[in-house]
Amino acid sequence: MVQEAKRTGFRYRRLSSYIQRKYSIKISENTIKVILKRRQVKKKTKRSANGKRRHLYEYEHLIPFSQLQLDTKHLLDKKSLPERVYSHIKEKALPQYEYNIIDACTRARFTAYSYELNSTFGFMFIVLVGLWLRAHGVRTPITIRLDNGKEFCGGSEKKLRQWNEYLSPLCIRLDAIPPRATYLMGIIENSHRADDEYFLMIHAERCTNTLQFLYKAQRWQDTWNFHRPSYGIAMNGLTPYEKLKQKDAMLNKHILTFPVMLMETVFTKVGLFTKYFIN
Repeated sequence: MVQEAKRTGFRYRRLSSYIQRKYSIKISENTIKVILKRRQVKKKTKRSANGKRRHLYEYEHLIPFSQLQLDTKHLLDKKSLPERVYSHIKEKALPQYEYNIIDACTRARFTAYSYELNSTFGFMFIVLVGLWLRAHGVRTPITIRLDNGKEFCGGSEKKLRQWNEYLSPLCIRLDAIPPRATYLMGIIENSHRADDEYFLMIHAERCTNTLQFLYKAQRWQDTWNFHRPSYGIAMNGLTPYEKLKQKDAMLNKHILTFPVMLMETVFTKVGLFTKYFIN
């Protein structure tokens, strides 16, 4: 328990749920609280200069799908998974990059994969998620926070302005974070750790081809959106689906069933049109 608390940074409620799922051991929050206090395991909290906890958003007032975070994950980063998993991904030629968008309000996620990382795929993914949200009744303006990776605008102000111009008909605005301000992407970065622990570490080795991998990835995204409780700020153990219902946003639950896709496949359908505009 102490080892997992130090490794994950989880506190009482979240750690209780985590240990039960990982080890099939049910331990009450109060028991965990007593043990962590006795062993002097302190909570890891980012604080601002005045000593107060720094929140990324005013979570209680967020409208579903109005504030999103966008990032990519290199599945072969050699840091988070056992070596055998990396070897299996390479041997079976499984996708190596993951594109994610997460909603700050509900923690709902939208996912795609690819074999290479480039700005064509990055822009395509933004457009696909934007169209999906608009088609499912989201009418509020959408702000997407992203870093300065080469698969997006690469730190270019000119490219950022161009992309925002192209996305203006969808009422979507991209908001690039300042260099090295990675704490502003905390929500989606935490979700990547869950990918490692609950999806890739367990299911990647069970996939022998890309189709099987995408099927497993779809199951993982559906589990995340409909069944996995979140203990982030203002979530209180609710799943994204439960949070969406609590917000009474008049949106159908099918908005959470975004199809996990391979960007190379999408490119053969609409990529030439997209590449013309972003280049």
